[in-house]
Amino acid sequence: MPETSNYREELLARLRQATEDFAWAVRNVSLLDQGYSPSAQEWTIHEHTSHVRDMETEVLLPLLRWATVPDMLDPLDYNRREWREHRYDVTEPMASMVSDLVRIRDEELGILTRLPENVWQGWRTDTRWGPLTCQWIAETMYRHTLDHLQQVMALRQDIHLAALEPRPLVVGGYIGGTNR
Repeated sequence: MPETSNYREELLARLRQATEDFAWAVRNVSLLDQGYSPSAQEWTIHEHTSHVRDMETEVLLPLLRWATVPDMLDPLDYNRREWREHRYDVTEPMASMVSDLVRIRDEELGILTRLPENVWQGWRTDTRWGPLTCQWIAETMYRHTLDHLQQVMALRQDIHLAALEPRPLVVGGYIGGTNR
């Protein structure tokens, strides 16, 4: 089996595993803990989950379709600030977002698994995204999932440690984070 085929197989397996790891990390997080953030500028577990799902829905799956289907429309731009201010829904259930993410990832992996090698590594240069390949899209999906998984795990660690230590009495509030 050629080296690129081995890499592709391993990358897709890791992408599936990273998605399962992300789903595991956010499963059974209480409503209170979903809203925890170390500061007003940092995201909550709920926000990370919503963003990962929305990036797959709004950018990465459409980008993959565009790269593999003739005459598919170029995906729209995605602005994190605009998403946060206008499309983020703090009341959306986590289970629904995770279910969406898993379903979308299954579709992406189905597309990526069936691609002929020339499409997997074929350059697309006719885009405002710059030159890209389907391999690059899969690597972006993987990296993006890992980036947010790391942030979710850091938040879970904060929550875990805070639960073990009784909060000191502090005039004016507590140090170390807020629940939105």
